[in-house]
Amino acid sequence: NAKQPSCFFPIPQAAECISRIVERASAPVIYLSTDAAESETGLLQSLIVVKGKVVPLVKRPARNAAEKWDALLYRAKIEDDNQVKAMLDKTICAMSNVFIGAPGSTFTDDILRLRKDWGSASTCDEHLCQGEVPNFIAEGE
Repeated sequence: NAKQPSCFFPIPQAAECISRIVERASAPVIYLSTDAAESETGLLQSLIVVKGKVVPLVKRPARNAAEKWDALLYRAKIEDDNQVKAMLDKTICAMSNVFIGAPGSTFTDDILRLRKDWGSASTCDEHLCQGEVPNFIAEGE
């Protein structure tokens, strides 16, 4: 990450930060809104451990004809629209019990504004690894 200071945290550090918030908030599950690779989210999943238990990460499910949660989107032929998917994720995040967002992200800023306006903000809401700097930054690729 070329930004100074970097706003991307290595997965092990991010997992530690998330685990601390999850423990403080007593969250039984984490909804993950990301475009990260499955290999990255899989590693993150394995590292988010609170009191000896892995805290499950869930994502918005893929289209499944047997499920009806997205039937309206399908009928309107907007189920594959990336802007619609982003709004779904924003809404889910804005309605959650606790929100952890990425520093410097307009997606995060939108969600925090929604949470404030909707009265769903929590004292546990924060940016990922708030007050910390990444403990590893890759040099060139």
